[in-house]
Amino acid sequence: MKVNTSRFGEIEVPDETVITFEQGVIGFEDAKRFVIFDCGEEGIFKWLQSCDRPELAFVICEANLIVHDYQLIMGDKERKSLQLEQAQDAVVCLILVIPEDPQEATANLLGPIVMNAASRLGMQLVLVNPNYTTRYRIFSRSQSSPSQEEERKNAGA
Repeated sequence: MKVNTSRFGEIEVPDETVITFEQGVIGFEDAKRFVIFDCGEEGIFKWLQSCDRPELAFVICEANLIVHDYQLIMGDKERKSLQLEQAQDAVVCLILVIPEDPQEATANLLGPIVMNAASRLGMQLVLVNPNYTTRYRIFSRSQSSPSQEEERKNAGA
C-alpha cells in the first residue's frame, strides 16, 4: 500500500502493517487506518501516521519508557473491541507533543493509544486518573544534560 504523507512524501507500507482504529482517534474520528514507523534509527520515538489523512501524524512512545509505573485499567468492552485475550498483551503508547525546544516535550497520560499487535486493532482510551495529566513533562527540569555534568566535574563542583 502507498501512503501519502505531508511530512515524508509517499511511503510504501505492507498491507499487514496497517492498524485499524475503528473509532478513529479523539478529534479525528474519520482517520481509521494508521501505520507506525521509526522517527530515527535508534530512537524510542515513533510516528503514528494516518493512511487516510496525509497531514495527520503523531509522535508516540511506549508508555513504560516514559512512566515506569504507568497503569492502565481497561474494561471488558475495550478488550473485546481490540480482540485481546489478556490486557497485558496490549501495546500501550503515549502521544507526545514536541515543541521547538525538545526539552519541553510532554506526553498525554490521559489519552493512551492501545493496540493489539496480533489483530492489528487500536484505539485511544480516555482515562480518569487524578495522578495523570495531558501534559506530563518527559524531561525533568532538574535533570542535567551530559555536557552540564562534564562542566561540573571539570569545575570541581
